[in-house]
Amino acid sequence: MLDLLADPGGEEWRHKVGVAGPVEGSAKPTTRLFAARGWVLKTRVDHTFTSADAARAALLGARARGRSANVWHPDKVWALVRVKGTHYLLTLCPELLTLRQVEKLEDRLSAWTEMLQASIDVHRLHRLGLDLNPANFARARSGGPRLYYVDDEFYEALDERNVAGAVVSRIPEEPSAEPATWSRWGRTLRASLSLGELRWDAIGEEIRRYPLPERWEQSRSALFAAVAEPQAPCPRPNGARRELTCVLADVHANLPALEAVLRDARERGADRFLFLGDAIGYGPHPRECVRALAELPRADLVRGNHDHAIATGRFELGMNSLARQCASWTRAALGAEELAWLGELPLERAEEGWLAVHGAPKDPARFLAYVYELTYEDNLRHLRDHRIPLCFYGHTHVQLTHVELAAGPSKLPGPRSFETSGGRYWLVNPGSVGQPRDGDPRAAYALWDRRSGEIATLRVAYDVERTLEAVRAAGLPAQLEQRLQAGV
Repeated sequence: MLDLLADPGGEEWRHKVGVAGPVEGSAKPTTRLFAARGWVLKTRVDHTFTSADAARAALLGARARGRSANVWHPDKVWALVRVKGTHYLLTLCPELLTLRQVEKLEDRLSAWTEMLQASIDVHRLHRLGLDLNPANFARARSGGPRLYYVDDEFYEALDERNVAGAVVSRIPEEPSAEPATWSRWGRTLRASLSLGELRWDAIGEEIRRYPLPERWEQSRSALFAAVAEPQAPCPRPNGARRELTCVLADVHANLPALEAVLRDARERGADRFLFLGDAIGYGPHPRECVRALAELPRADLVRGNHDHAIATGRFELGMNSLARQCASWTRAALGAEELAWLGELPLERAEEGWLAVHGAPKDPARFLAYVYELTYEDNLRHLRDHRIPLCFYGHTHVQLTHVELAAGPSKLPGPRSFETSGGRYWLVNPGSVGQPRDGDPRAAYALWDRRSGEIATLRVAYDVERTLEAVRAAGLPAQLEQRLQAGV
């Protein structure tokens, strides 16, 4: 950063600060921008700190909020700079091509639509508001579909007024566009945007109220008519009735946890079940858990790596010493009937619009590879390439959802609710029933409404002590007790 700041070929972007126009957009007069060797450094002279600790806390807080939504360029760096005893927050990001710099009007309209959907997605899933100015959204200069947010700041919420303002304020920036262009774009927005809890009627009313000079009234009226045009609602089949499926994975022979999940799911109305593998391994109740899963009504089940290894006696398939020790005990505790049932479980279950595997959809074996930090983007790409909008998986024992949003891949950890509609691709891990490893020892599972596409990832407490007593009685390794108590 110091080398870039001292670069004799660098340029302070004074023309981009405090301006408002079709090309440059707008920026706060207190913003400072410096470009050198394909990088842009940015700071705010009104955000200062006298204490290094206070500045560092502000930096880490701001950085954490943006990283949770995964909207920034992956090479963006945060730092502190001290000048004469005053601390400033400084960011460094590759120079990108903002949506203000898109040349053709039709391409700009398409990019603005994508900007709006990305912002709505971030609000709906992360409760963060983005600044809906095309100058704040960009793509890599080398090309590519990924849309990045280049502003450093977020807002508490996104509402209909923000969306309406971002739409109608484009009109004065395009003086050559005819009213028919705005009417066509309004229809595109109405047909393609997935709003979540936002309402088109409220957006239309805000467009109608937005202050514009009289010369733009025809264009505004055309846009308003297209956006506010009433559409017949799409009723759910059979009224409002839901069709809830309990999605569960990685039971690992923990009967109290399995009983708690099944009881909670049924109380919430679940009458179908989707099991993602690893009924056994590690835990003290293999026979009881196999029977409980085998007796589930209206159930789809797949095979996990522990199910496969124990059924076949091939413990070398990616198992560590603890897993092999527990697998040997488990195989001896099961009868021929239970082992045969485990060995006959399919490697995947699939229907129109969804897939269920134990490990990773990209893995031909289906139960050996993991979906984790280094592989989730490849697996999302696999879903997109094969037109599979929704995939349930387990294996990691971490309750985590990955989704490919307009702004790029995003993570949704822990208990939450979301709708899997809107043309996105989703990787949903409901977490582990019997051996969570995400720091929460409660049993994890998910409820999936097949009619609406809504999914809720949930946690439920269970009688851990009952399982620990059974672990001790079975003579299983003491390390299992620590895992169950801490959820790691």
